[in-house]
Amino acid sequence: MHIIRITLAYLRERQPPVVRFLHITILCLVLSQIIVSNFMGFADNGEISKKTVEYYGTWVHIGTGLSLLPITFIFVYIELKRHGIMYFFPYFYGNFSQLKKDIQQLKQFELPEPSAYGIAAIVQGLGLGALTLVVLSGFTWFLSWIYMAPCADSIKEFHELLTGLIEAYVIGHGGMGMLHLFLKVKNQKHR
Repeated sequence: MHIIRITLAYLRERQPPVVRFLHITILCLVLSQIIVSNFMGFADNGEISKKTVEYYGTWVHIGTGLSLLPITFIFVYIELKRHGIMYFFPYFYGNFSQLKKDIQQLKQFELPEPSAYGIAAIVQGLGLGALTLVVLSGFTWFLSWIYMAPCADSIKEFHELLTGLIEAYVIGHGGMGMLHLFLKVKNQKHR
């Protein structure tokens, strides 16, 4: 429970309430999607498996994915409106100054504080991009599956491939967040 309090306090310092709520909601929904995807099943003809666990697992995954669509777009819109696209993707504009500073700090085994145009912002931008790609590919697959498009299986495979981006992001971003919290707690104890 202590780590949850510290995490929430850290998020309160850095995010307005609506962003914090969307951030936590998306995290929970994405984690549930990753777990539930193991309980999906389709017959050879493309219909959802009649096996109880696979039947409900598939529909829960689809329903959760459809709910992620508007939540993701609201989150991305709010973040881009708050910071602008350059904040998350400074390298598109040839701005590498903060990134170079952050890399120098990392070379000295120091974790840089999150800042505009820096590593943390860039990683967040990659997460926004990965989330958007996964949600859009899942929605595209759903539409192609509903309308029995011949390309439905290929789109499903592409969606599954992109899901690897989100899984890697959750592990990397979550791991860095936990490292940040660990160092914050460690520094507070030494004061």
